[in-house]
Amino acid sequence: MRRLGFVEVVGKNGILVVRPSVNVREDLIGSLVYDSNLRRLGKIVDIIGRVDDPRIIVKLESRDLASTIRDYNVYYEPVKRKGTRKQGGETQ
Repeated sequence: MRRLGFVEVVGKNGILVVRPSVNVREDLIGSLVYDSNLRRLGKIVDIIGRVDDPRIIVKLESRDLASTIRDYNVYYEPVKRKGTRKQGGETQ
């Protein structure tokens, strides 16, 4: 588990806006997000903003979670991607 960043906005529509404390890469999309008690909050769905000052959008699993967020530091578990390497014989 790695620290994702600080929650700036908790939307009543079930969306969190997170100011990241990690290098933002597109492969973060789809990663699960947790609070400090290891309670799963939701999933990263988008990265917005300027390249030098991005924000991460997290869709909460339930809108009810928005009212229960007390700790504004959130964490993520990186998505395990399947390899895309081609395997094959030698070419001559």
